[in-house]
Amino acid sequence: MKNLYALERARREAAERVRALGLPAVEDDIRDVEGEVDADLALPVFRAAREQGRKPFELAVELADSLRQGPGGELLDLSRTTAERGYLNFRLDPVAFNRAVVADYRRNPEAWGRSDEGDGRTVVIDYSSPNVAKPFSVGHLRSTVIGQALHNILDWCGWRPVGDNHLGDWGTQFGKLLCAFARWGEEEELAADPTGYLFRLYVRFHEEAKQDSALEREARDWFRRLEIGDEVARERWQRFVALSRREFDRIYELLGVGIDYTLGESFYEDRLGPLVERALAAGVARREAPPEAAGGEFEAGKEVVLIPLAEQGIETPLILQKSDGASLYATRELATAEYRLERWKPARLVYVVGNEQELYFRQFGAALKLLGHDVPVTHVNFGLIRLPEGRLSTRAGRVILLEDVIREAVGRARTVVADREMTEADKDELARLVGIGAIKYADLSQSRGKEVVFDWDRMLALDGDSAPYLQYACVRCSSILRKAGNRPRTDFDPALLAQPEEAALVRRLARFPDAVRAAGRSFEPHRIAGHCYRTARDFSAWYAAVPVLGAESGELRAARLLLVELTRATIGTGLRLLGIGVPERM
Repeated sequence: MKNLYALERARREAAERVRALGLPAVEDDIRDVEGEVDADLALPVFRAAREQGRKPFELAVELADSLRQGPGGELLDLSRTTAERGYLNFRLDPVAFNRAVVADYRRNPEAWGRSDEGDGRTVVIDYSSPNVAKPFSVGHLRSTVIGQALHNILDWCGWRPVGDNHLGDWGTQFGKLLCAFARWGEEEELAADPTGYLFRLYVRFHEEAKQDSALEREARDWFRRLEIGDEVARERWQRFVALSRREFDRIYELLGVGIDYTLGESFYEDRLGPLVERALAAGVARREAPPEAAGGEFEAGKEVVLIPLAEQGIETPLILQKSDGASLYATRELATAEYRLERWKPARLVYVVGNEQELYFRQFGAALKLLGHDVPVTHVNFGLIRLPEGRLSTRAGRVILLEDVIREAVGRARTVVADREMTEADKDELARLVGIGAIKYADLSQSRGKEVVFDWDRMLALDGDSAPYLQYACVRCSSILRKAGNRPRTDFDPALLAQPEEAALVRRLARFPDAVRAAGRSFEPHRIAGHCYRTARDFSAWYAAVPVLGAESGELRAARLLLVELTRATIGTGLRLLGIGVPERM
């Protein structure tokens, strides 16, 4: 890696000193220390002690003694190295470290926290991907905002991200919708409320099908007509897609989400037949009866085309084609992957899809490899949003529309900012930034793997560990800098930042590049959210403890103003990476 920040250089120094004493150690072995431990960095020596047949504490004491008696460090105060249980503890040299952190920031303030880990490689991120003719519900929120945040984060980490919105505009559900519209559809209602009306028809189909099994056969026939190019089926389907995309684009604009490409499943239609034939010819796929685990979607006794995956450790095969020649989601997904590999030549394919698809993505990755594409496939899983009474369900009509959530959040925020001294237009814009920021942060501040129970108060909280709290921290920093004249002196020594609260804040700020890289490596935006919250908390503690504008000297005032500026850059950049806007005033 070309860009090494101060904390990385300190970890490298610690690892090099330990290796010089004969103990294998790399930078990733050196951990940050939080809490009551009197140290900044620590190296666990348990494994090395076990390999040497020694007690961990004795080995740590021996290493600490050697380091204290050896030459001094660049960023570490090696004279204060200690041992505690099985850990070797290091302290940073506060003067050298403060100077290094400030120098890192000053080199390129606009790129604070950036890295070149991606080295310009391409990564395709599949996210949002709503289904046409269904409303954009709160259930679509997680894939959309997690995917957009990862796009931003990976770009900041030196990757070349390509966002692809893989619209669900094909498949057997359209046979059901076409069947429902043919039976009960009204053109006037479609024109008045396109996605809402199509959604109601979809729900009605499933209710009626419980009493009339012929509906399912009729729906399969409608999808067959769609696949072979029947004029009526195609014309209606195209209208449903166009109306839905218009609604989706409006929601994306409200959320401040922009995805690079929107290519629906139907875009890959001409690739499906050749893919199946190629898989059969290569011996990757074969024709046989569907397994019992496939469920009632397939006709008993009739052969399908499937890819066996038992040799890859997956008992359930991946089915590519039904007995009537109809494609499945997996067929279209594999064709999509091949197109992406041909067009963008990515080093990695990333899919932001819920936890329940874990088996499918194991199957998909294995099948793609069998087809000759040895590219890493990452399933960025997340827990679904559910209502207190159960999971969201479009079939049962149990959904919360995302637009309603956005309106509610912005409305609550508008009430909060009603007494601000600004124009009504500025209040509206502030309410939009605060309300939508609150929705996104409520999602992105949590570990993505957890299931989320929909809770209006939690999702729209405007205080505590929330976007508004962090937005206010940025605005507060900007206000301090405006009062200082926005042009603080640069002729000061960062070593002046010697108060305990200052040391804590500098260490916290120095960890921002680590948080960004960790989020990019693990595909977990909450690592940035958590760091921003802790930074805002440490900043508040520092600002309450020491005078900034009223500092004892001009040089100390300038040093502290630099901390204000660096705090604003850290939290502001973190929020923007999460896709959350930062207002000028609050």
